[in-house]
Amino acid sequence: MANTGVKGKIINAKTHQGYGGLKVTVVDFDPIFQEDDVLGNGETNNQGEFSFSYTQDKYRDWINDRNPDIVVRIFNKFGRLLHETKEVEDVADNILITEDISIHPTSVEGWLVNHTTLNPANPDPVFLYKGNKITHIIDGDKMFPAVTEAAKSATKSINLMQLFFDVNNGLITEFKSESEFDPLNPPTSDCKSSMAATLEDVLKAKDADVAINVMVTDIPLSASDTVSAVKKFFDGTNVKTAAFQKGFAVLHSKAIILDGVKAILMGSPLKQYYFSGQDHAIRDARHKGSLNHDANVQIEGPAVEHISRTFATVWKSTEKPLTMPPQGSIPEISGGVDSNVASVQILRTLPAADYKPTAAGDEDIPNGETGILEAYQRAIENAQRFVYIENQYFTCPDIIDALSFRMKDDSKPKLEIILLLNMKPDLPGYPDRQVDNVNMLKILADSHHHKLGVYTRWSRSKLPGDEKFTIMPVYVHAKLAVIDDTWATVGSANLDGTSMNYHEIGLMFTGAVLDAYLSKVKPGEDFGKYIWDMFWYVFMYVVKPIIWDYKFYIAFVVIVIKLIKDFDETMNLIRETMKDIPDIPGIVSEVLTRTSQHVLPNRDHQPSRSIEMNVVMYSGIADQPKNETAHQLRQILWEEHLGINLPDNIINSPASSGELNYVKFWDEQANKNKEAMKAGTLLLDAPAILPWQPESDSKKYAHALGIRNGFLRLKAPAFSFKECKFDDGKSFLPWPII
Repeated sequence: MANTGVKGKIINAKTHQGYGGLKVTVVDFDPIFQEDDVLGNGETNNQGEFSFSYTQDKYRDWINDRNPDIVVRIFNKFGRLLHETKEVEDVADNILITEDISIHPTSVEGWLVNHTTLNPANPDPVFLYKGNKITHIIDGDKMFPAVTEAAKSATKSINLMQLFFDVNNGLITEFKSESEFDPLNPPTSDCKSSMAATLEDVLKAKDADVAINVMVTDIPLSASDTVSAVKKFFDGTNVKTAAFQKGFAVLHSKAIILDGVKAILMGSPLKQYYFSGQDHAIRDARHKGSLNHDANVQIEGPAVEHISRTFATVWKSTEKPLTMPPQGSIPEISGGVDSNVASVQILRTLPAADYKPTAAGDEDIPNGETGILEAYQRAIENAQRFVYIENQYFTCPDIIDALSFRMKDDSKPKLEIILLLNMKPDLPGYPDRQVDNVNMLKILADSHHHKLGVYTRWSRSKLPGDEKFTIMPVYVHAKLAVIDDTWATVGSANLDGTSMNYHEIGLMFTGAVLDAYLSKVKPGEDFGKYIWDMFWYVFMYVVKPIIWDYKFYIAFVVIVIKLIKDFDETMNLIRETMKDIPDIPGIVSEVLTRTSQHVLPNRDHQPSRSIEMNVVMYSGIADQPKNETAHQLRQILWEEHLGINLPDNIINSPASSGELNYVKFWDEQANKNKEAMKAGTLLLDAPAILPWQPESDSKKYAHALGIRNGFLRLKAPAFSFKECKFDDGKSFLPWPII
């Protein structure tokens, strides 16, 4: 068959010479399977040139007379996408010669994000602000009161963007002091008097001259969002409301901006389930039966300007009028090397959308952004000593690739990598994918002599009437990372495709059942055996649990009772869901759009992704001043998880060389906790972590560690402020509980 090919050249935008050593991939879009077929992989030579040849059988598997639709992609050596050329359809030329591609060195290397794929020749970082005061707010019992007090103190404006805002449903965001209200032993009568405030009432009661805007997510084909409740609650008040709805592009970013000068980026939705303290006590009247660990951050300084701009951008896309006082310039805050004043980038994940710019200075972002993913990739590429990640999800292929490429680079120092993950992420398909990812990284770490420690978060205590301690998994809802104590990020972005670059529809849709099926039943030479195995798989793993699992009957009865008892509410839910039916064609189109690692302006259609916002903090790197923000975050978190005041060799910022022993220390604390649980004893200053196990079932997880699980709980006692008592019954329904 005839040979065809592609030639081109990459130019260094700084020196105007050829850019050598960049990875190049040539792909053809397969119209049958709607995916990319790789026609060639290679690198640019010293002159920046690349050349590939391929035969017709590479692109004529299914259609004999078709010509390829060619795209050229450029990557750095760590697999981060730098540029994708515009697709050339139906290429009949024997040799396709592409235009010269200009890429700046700051797009290839360095810590600072410049939205590389939007303009790889651009040398400048995006949304970089110096002189910002950073305050870390860990867990719900700190975040909810902080947000409430901030709203009370606002005198000009309050802008709130949230996934959920559970108004008019018993949400309490601030309690009286512990001397007046003990969450472990709440009053058995008149318990509502222990409430200090609730954010919804604070907003409702603000003076009319305070501009208040509240925006929540309208989730497609779902009535579980809080759009209607928020609109109804604030109707006729000074509070303006809006709902963001762009197909699958969920507004997942959570932030409150006060007077345009202070902002809190929240990890948690405004629901009572997330009101959990740092001790994550199983018996706590504030958390409604759920244990969630989360991280939030307060920002004061020039960076708040871009957070406000982001709010305005998303709000205007809803086509609701926005009232905001004029924003003056925010001065930089001074601080030294021992302060919590840092240079930061405010980075976002944004879907491609019409954001309806209406005035000079409004953002027009037709292709969206993937700055948070780029920040993670760059930081992992440049890590010299350690990587610490805690995240609700760990499924994004591009994050796994970044860690893999870095570990395979034997020219760089060996890393200590610590991951705090969930035993069971709460989306279908995610648990198995996470286990696969961790197992693969463990193999890579061992083979390249890195140290990798993976852990889960647990709570244990004695409850009234219990002879022995009770243990319960703590759900890690945090979205953060710390690298080398010089770089850190906190915000709303999970490490999955939805938060980084594209929804992992296939993973969620097929879920764990299909993954397990493919791993257990594989066709071979004996077709009869394949059919028999398939039958028994379907029976044992699908039919049998439905027929014999008492949980199924209990859940069915509960649902039927609720449908009868709350008929009007049920019908309202159905009506709320039906109103999104016209959006189905657009949602289907989003599902079928080709995925991409980053925003690609040369494409007509971008994959859908959610709206996220993270702050990235820099200390002593990328020509930014040294500070304590990253180090402080690591210390607060590690002391919570490890249950002790950290010793000097663990708490101090790492030296440029020598053993860190971070993973060893975490292993010691995790094993200390495991042995205490096995022995049935309680510890003072107890660690709250356990070693990783490739299990997503809590009983199997505990069993794998040799821990008796007779007192294992999946749901904590839930306190009712209506009846002033705990419901101590254990949940019959499977985890997760929200």
